[in-house]
Order: sequence, then structure tokens, then C-alpha cells
Amino acid sequence: MIEVICSPSKSSPSILFDDEDKIFKIEGISTLVNAVEFFDLAAGWISLNEHRLTGRIEFRFHLPYFNSASMKGILMLMQRIKQGIQVGKDWTIAWNVEDDDEFLLDAAESFQEMMGLTIRMIRQ
Repeated sequence: MIEVICSPSKSSPSILFDDEDKIFKIEGISTLVNAVEFFDLAAGWISLNEHRLTGRIEFRFHLPYFNSASMKGILMLMQRIKQGIQVGKDWTIAWNVEDDDEFLLDAAESFQEMMGLTIRMIRQ
């Protein structure tokens, strides 16, 4: 079953949880002004549903474009994911990136370095 946490808009990505495949997906363009609030909703959903997030869960980011406000929100969401990993959850992070998109590749590497987490790159 796929649960829609946030539907996409012109300026925000969709956020879904696929309970069958155990994938939490953040997908789309993010040009939000209030990005911290938006991504905080996702972090809140994780906290409320942590009891359901058992076994290996992949948090998959596919953000073809995001602004600097979104970067801060993404970092906050990754911090929440990191908290789960630190208490023993089998959670992983994957980052979709086009082969020729140096910006997104650099962003993923920066997130990885800042958060001290391993981020699996999915090249398309």
C-alpha cells in the first residue's frame, strides 16, 4: 500500500511511503520558501509512524532541483533519519542523480559529509 504523506505542487515534491517495498520517497522539484516547515511535516510523520518502519527502510530522494531553503529542510529531514539509524534502525538513504548533473552529485556528497551518513547514489 502506498501512503501519500504530501501531494506534489508546483513548488513542492511529493512524499510517499510504499509499505510493501519499504521505500519512503521524496520526489520532485522543491522551490519552497517555507521548506523547513514542509520537510518538518515529513520528519513528524516518521516520528509518528516509527513503530511501522521496521526492517530495512530506504529513504529515497529524487529532487531534480531544489533551492537553498529546501537544502536546509532536507538536512533537517536527514537528521531525523540519522536519529533512527543511531538507535539501531535498519534505515538507508538513496539519492537519485542524473549522470551529467554535477550540482546534484555535489549536493549528495555534501549531505553525506555534513551528516556523516552513507548515501547510495542511484545514477540514471
